[in-house]
Amino acid sequence: MIRAVLLILGWLVAALSLWALLVVLEVYWNLYDWQPILDLRSVGLGFGICLAVAGMLLLALAPRQHAACIVSLIICFALLALAVYVLPPEPTTSGLFARERPSPAWYRFGRFVLLAAPMMCWVIGLLRRDEKPSELPVPGA
Repeated sequence: MIRAVLLILGWLVAALSLWALLVVLEVYWNLYDWQPILDLRSVGLGFGICLAVAGMLLLALAPRQHAACIVSLIICFALLALAVYVLPPEPTTSGLFARERPSPAWYRFGRFVLLAAPMMCWVIGLLRRDEKPSELPVPGA
């Protein structure tokens, strides 16, 4: 029971970290208009995003109970829904947050991939757990 609670907390922390880091990067690069700045702050945010996704991969590969599996799947679907929501280009409008142009497609697609990565990690973990011991590769064979 404690293992399931810890895995659920791990998924929640990793998902919230990924979301928060992407929001900070979005505000830093794309709040008023598309203005990417490649500096130490951006590199740090990118490193943190990679750590959050790597943490989700490790959590997905860990053996888990049924409750942790269901909660992690719900978290992955929530992040996937957010990925689909942020994929279209931002509208060019007038007013306080007026934009001359939307962010480039590579940036929006990158956000989509990063927010869809937890679902890919979850599926990889599911496939790895379903392998039978006789199907595992033998080292040196």
